[in-house]
This record gives sequence, structure tokens and C-alpha cells, in this order.
Amino acid sequence: MALLRERPLLLHDVLTTLGRRPLTAGLAPRDSALRITNPLEVRPDVVYLHGELRGPWAIVDVQRAKDDDKRRRWPAAAGVLLDTRGEMGDVLVITHDASVARWAASVARVVGPAGTELWLKPVVLKLTRAEVRALLAEGRSELAVVAAWAVHDQKGRRAKDVARAAVATINPEPDPELRAEMLRAMISMLGDDLAAEVEHLFMKPLNLPDSPVYKRIVATLEARGEARGEARGEARGEARALLKVLAARAIVIDDDARARITGCTDVATLDRWIDRALTARSIDEVLAPSAAAAG
Repeated sequence: MALLRERPLLLHDVLTTLGRRPLTAGLAPRDSALRITNPLEVRPDVVYLHGELRGPWAIVDVQRAKDDDKRRRWPAAAGVLLDTRGEMGDVLVITHDASVARWAASVARVVGPAGTELWLKPVVLKLTRAEVRALLAEGRSELAVVAAWAVHDQKGRRAKDVARAAVATINPEPDPELRAEMLRAMISMLGDDLAAEVEHLFMKPLNLPDSPVYKRIVATLEARGEARGEARGEARGEARALLKVLAARAIVIDDDARARITGCTDVATLDRWIDRALTARSIDEVLAPSAAAAG
């Protein structure tokens, strides 16, 4: 929604890339609060207007899930704009979910007690795999962000392929500010599984702005690094303790066994070896697999 508000040409590019009719030229984002009477306010995600008082308009809702309030809000918003602007515009619904797309196409159809019908059928833009491929094929960073949003909550290889392709499209962007903005936008919308696919971006000096998302991911990476460091430190301490026990019991340690002990990072395994070292007669008994040791 933020991208659509800040970059009105993006919606035009998405529509034309996917073979849809473009909107009227010159539309610009405005305040999306549409007031009919004082207590009633309808607020779509994005509203585009051409001109100050009269002229073309468009409403855009980015719909991730079904919302029965749209049954009355879409017709109300379109009715207000039709009346105040003097002409009919468009209501566009963007979704990545097939069931939401089907719902959006018919939800705003209501019938009164005597049979009066009020029906608004929006233009539904469903971003399926075909649309995602078409957006990525353009090689443009802004369209790559839209493609990534289409799979933002999915898991599995295909979704990860889209996330990687989006990164590959955004990274070569020559404008550093645009590149940082598009990376931030993409990462902000990804679920945990897909965000993990692009965390390596933050291992490079990309000069990203200190956005809340950036700070959160960097803090997560730092915390993981600290945890790994603490785990390695604890493992080294356990390894030293094991070597002392073996030395005290005069158990011979060859080079391979010593390397295996000092290279082990699993604290639970080292604890198990220490317990065995208290009664074992050889280093083979200490390092034996659990089943063999039990036998």
C-alpha cells in the first residue's frame, strides 16, 4: 500500500505488464478518507484522483483475506466518488489468494427486501504464478517487490525461488536509494521462511536506512551470533574439562580423538563423553556411539 501511494505509476506498470487496461493518465494519490455524512467514513487503502474537484478516480484495496465489511464499503466509496467527481472510476482489488479473488468478485452484491439490487463488481487483480513470472520478467525492482508480495506468506521451493529472483532483480539497481528502498519494502512484507532466504543481504555493506525492519533483522542476526558465540564458548569449556578427566585417569588420547573432542560443538555430546570418562578404560569407550556404549 505504501508503494502504491508513493509511486502511483507502479499500479499503471503492474496493470499493463499483466495485460490489463491502464487507468486514466494523471491520477495522483490523495487522502483516502471519503466522507458521506459526518458519522460515516470509508477509508480504502489507496485513492487516486485526477484534478481537484471533478474528474477521473480510482480506488485500490490490497486484500490479503476476506472482509465482509467490503460488501457495503466498496459501493459506498464508489458512490461517493461517482457523485462528487461526476464520472465513474474504477475499484481495483489486488490479492494473491484465489479464494479471496473469487470472494472479491461477488461480495458487493446485495438485495433489498423488495428485490432492489446494489452491485459493484471490482477489477480483481489476482497475482498467481503466471503473473509473478510476468512481473519478474520485466527486470524492474519495483515490479519485483510486487512479485515478492504475491508469495510473502508462502513456504516451499517455488516461493523461495521467487524471493531469490526478486533479490537478484533488485540488487543490480544502479540507484542506491531506490535499491535500499525496494529491499526494505520487500523484506518488510516477507514471512519468516522467506525472510531467512534474504538475510544474507544484511551481511554486506548495503548502506540501508535504519528502518524498524532493518533494525529488527540486524538485532536478530546479532542475537543469533551472540548465542552461537556463547554455545561455542560453553563447548570449548566442556572439551577442556573432558581432556582433564582423561588425563587424570591416564587414558591415552591419540591425535584423531583429541581433534574430535576439541572440534565438537555439541555440549550434550561432550557431557555424555565426560560421564563415560569417569569409568571408561579407553578412549574408544568414551567416544563410542551411544548404542555401542550402552551394549
